[in-house]
Amino acid sequence: MSANPQATKALSHWAATVPARWAPSTIRIAEHSLEDTIAAMVAGAGDRVSASVRQGLESGAGTIPVIGSTKRLCAPLSALANGTAAHARELDEMFFVAGSHFGCALIPAILALACEMDTSLDQVLDSLIVGSEVMARIGMAMNRAHFEKGWHGTQTIGVIAAAAACARLRGLDTDKMTHALSLAVSMAAGPKVQFGTDAKPLHAGLAAQGGVLAASLAAAGVRGSEVALEGPHGFGALYGGHTMADWSAVANVQDEPLAIERHGFAFKLYPNCASTHRCLDALQSLAAEHRFDADEVAHVETLVGRVNMVNLMHSEPGDPREAMFSMQYAIATMLRYGGVELADFTPQAVRDAETRRHMQIVEMRLDPKAERGAETATNLLPHTTIVTLKDGRRLARSLQHAKGSLLNPFSASERQTKFDQCTAGIAPAERLMQVRQILSAPHGIKVRRLLELLQFEAHVDDGERFQRTTGCISKAPSALSR
Repeated sequence: MSANPQATKALSHWAATVPARWAPSTIRIAEHSLEDTIAAMVAGAGDRVSASVRQGLESGAGTIPVIGSTKRLCAPLSALANGTAAHARELDEMFFVAGSHFGCALIPAILALACEMDTSLDQVLDSLIVGSEVMARIGMAMNRAHFEKGWHGTQTIGVIAAAAACARLRGLDTDKMTHALSLAVSMAAGPKVQFGTDAKPLHAGLAAQGGVLAASLAAAGVRGSEVALEGPHGFGALYGGHTMADWSAVANVQDEPLAIERHGFAFKLYPNCASTHRCLDALQSLAAEHRFDADEVAHVETLVGRVNMVNLMHSEPGDPREAMFSMQYAIATMLRYGGVELADFTPQAVRDAETRRHMQIVEMRLDPKAERGAETATNLLPHTTIVTLKDGRRLARSLQHAKGSLLNPFSASERQTKFDQCTAGIAPAERLMQVRQILSAPHGIKVRRLLELLQFEAHVDDGERFQRTTGCISKAPSALSR
């Protein structure tokens, strides 16, 4: 069933024994991921799904803070609540080599457990780095077929990576690390039928909760199969798509650079599915270059990959959650405003007649190159946006790397602007100043101090707490917003 029959043990051995001697560049990436996820959690804390999850967990009282609430829960349930909030507004980063969101699934788990253990953010960053590599290696082994089949990797792969990160934080040896991963395989779920519903952000919370539980159970001596990834009825065999899992990606973990160094995280500029982002960036750059207005556009065609077609299933979204997974809505919003922002995902915005009018001229198709199977976990195909103007001009642009990715990164000011837009007016200003200071120099800071600063009673609404700014966070207003 596998090129490497020892995949589970090999990955567990690396995760348990790799020295915590990370390059400064690796630490900086981990710090950015922590900052980005904290911002996403604050932005999502006021969502109705986050509030409902917190309400549903009230019987699990404990000592671990919950962001956006003054209540406390036990570690697994705090991870569940915070993970849901981190994914609620779709502003958490993508980890394309793993086919998944990373921070929302792992960081709430690590923070909850680290708070329970009373450790510092140094240990959080170490666990984050180890968990990211586990996530990447499993994602590469499964390749695109897992996601094309309809699995949401943020939960299916995320729970396994979260278990590895939590087991690392606990200092588990190779044997117990193996069983932590194995137990997490039994918690892997997350069908994409839930995209556009409250269950989609809940997937991230469930992955975080499962990671805490799997590591805790393994630490207590609960055991699972030692071939849970590669066995005849293991993760690869059951969760694969049209291609078989290739566990040689795990065999090379000792010898290759870290995935976050080679492939990086893709930090998100827009608060919707990342499958739209390259097309949005291309449309914005075409408008800036050719200076056309929305009413001059006759047709917009977008060419994307198979996974993106699966993700963007709502061509006529009926509510803000469905709109997050709609290419038509994303492009129409960019045409209307010159950017796509948190304020664009409210019931009123989704019903807007002018935006709906623009949606009718947007088409999404499968790129012929993707149809031939040219896309892999480590080689994403460019996405193409083709704009036909009413004067007959046909403008096209292909982009492989969206703004915020490793090869097209945010500037320092863009990072700060995103953090501000996620948090300003939501969390108390005096606490946010202290949170900023901690995140800018996290070493030696206890996790409990950070989480306690993020305890406040979030105002709950349907996104109306967010205000539209001029343009989007990385550029001045474009021709589209003239």
